[in-house]
Amino acid sequence: MPTYLLHGFRWPRPLIRIHIILQNLDDAAAEWLMAPLTTTTLVSNFTALYPEIMPSLKSLRFIEQYDPLDESAESKSQPYAYVADFVQEVKLGVDIDEVRGKGVGNDAWSSMVELRDKLAPGEKIAWFVVVCGDVERWAPPTVGLLEGSNGVMQYVPMSGGSGGSIESYDKRFSGEQTPSRPGTARGLKKFFAGKGLRKSKR
Repeated sequence: MPTYLLHGFRWPRPLIRIHIILQNLDDAAAEWLMAPLTTTTLVSNFTALYPEIMPSLKSLRFIEQYDPLDESAESKSQPYAYVADFVQEVKLGVDIDEVRGKGVGNDAWSSMVELRDKLAPGEKIAWFVVVCGDVERWAPPTVGLLEGSNGVMQYVPMSGGSGGSIESYDKRFSGEQTPSRPGTARGLKKFFAGKGLRKSKR
């Protein structure tokens, strides 16, 4: 599991949700700030809101904590995310004193304090060790029913997860591959056609 040593502060989840709602950030996912689109959206939003602060925080990142082995309902939404101006992934080991010795510049420190006051008043700015067991946060693909060019209905992943998108299934419906599922649509038509759906002659 990726482990991070970072300098920053905790951003409570309720405050994250409020910020995203009030700022009308449709592309931001409040439950997982590490998603690339969410990170880009939030950084852009912060830059517009706090133009005096953000120039000193060029390396601003959002880190989530997550244990994929914890299957409780509460584990899916952690109580906070981390807002960091310095992040180092720990592969096997790290000399914490050496990393901390590099320090954080005065401008960056002051800017982090100001950003903390805007986003999460009262939270402590400190060094944290954070474990994130699923950086990409894989989810099962959404399943949909599509009819290919050959008239065969098939269940395919529509989005999300490692199942790919509709585009990745174009060949399946172009006739280049033989579908493995039976011709459900045609079979039903024949079935109903033979079950008295035609007008009876009396």
